[in-house]
Amino acid sequence: MSCGPWSETEYRIRIVRRPEGEAPEWVRDAWIGVELPVLVPEPVSTFGFGVLTGPKNIVLEWVLCVIGRAKPIAGYVVAADTAVACLMEHSPTAAEWWRTEVPYLVRPGARFVFDAPSCDRIP
Repeated sequence: MSCGPWSETEYRIRIVRRPEGEAPEWVRDAWIGVELPVLVPEPVSTFGFGVLTGPKNIVLEWVLCVIGRAKPIAGYVVAADTAVACLMEHSPTAAEWWRTEVPYLVRPGARFVFDAPSCDRIP
């Protein structure tokens, strides 16, 4: 999976500050400078879970959402597998952390939400 070239109609962000989250600081720092295609052109307000403490399957995720255990987050939605592929070009060690520590998150159909303050939208 490649991170480019980008189409002119594709919306992208650049990570400019350490994103919030539960991944180690060095892994989150590795995102800085990475450009990512977004699935929705504007930030969204949604609910989610930490990558280390969150549920590991969709049924438990649904149950935890229903009982109010999900945390609010506002940010840009990115395909997780594409994001890690882009990170691989920037920092193979950090990309490997995602594939080793939370492989269930790095699959087609999974989504990451990067908090809006850590991102610049690329015109």
